[in-house]
Amino acid sequence: MNTPKVDLLKTSVLCAGLKAKLEAIDHPTLEGEKLFEVVAFHENKNLGEALQDLVVVKKRVCFIVPQGDRFESKKEGRSQVSDRFTSIDLLYADTAYTKGGNAAVFGGPNNVGVIAMNEITLEVIAKDPQLGGLRWCALQPTEGAKIEMAAADAKAASGREAWVQNYETPSGRIESPLHLAWTN
Repeated sequence: MNTPKVDLLKTSVLCAGLKAKLEAIDHPTLEGEKLFEVVAFHENKNLGEALQDLVVVKKRVCFIVPQGDRFESKKEGRSQVSDRFTSIDLLYADTAYTKGGNAAVFGGPNNVGVIAMNEITLEVIAKDPQLGGLRWCALQPTEGAKIEMAAADAKAASGREAWVQNYETPSGRIESPLHLAWTN
């Protein structure tokens, strides 16, 4: 009896590699500072909850939010092959207390802005989608958008604005032997 072959990039390793990459991004205008003051993991993209749970008081933050896996499976000879793809959201937040947070979205004298944070990060990841050589990893952006905070969260985090950007990457393969033949 053949045994299955399981070759997967662990999600924890993927997230750790992504965290290291994000923490290393330099601020576009402030020499010696990083783009993100805080890079942390969170289980969902509820910004208000993430900020409350982690007591984040920094202006420029990024949360890494694993979203799950999808599989593409097919029969190859006497095996079933399942390729895994992992989805991760990056949630960027910036704070501007003037003009209702406008600078937190578009940038300003004291803000990078979530749109620029996203564009800087897209460029950094595009230059190294394998995060320094992680097996299977090839991060691809899929979709992104500004996040609207719930009214209660917006009141508690005045001037805080957010953007979520999704990435997907191949993350492994499972080959399972089939003991009974059948036709396609």
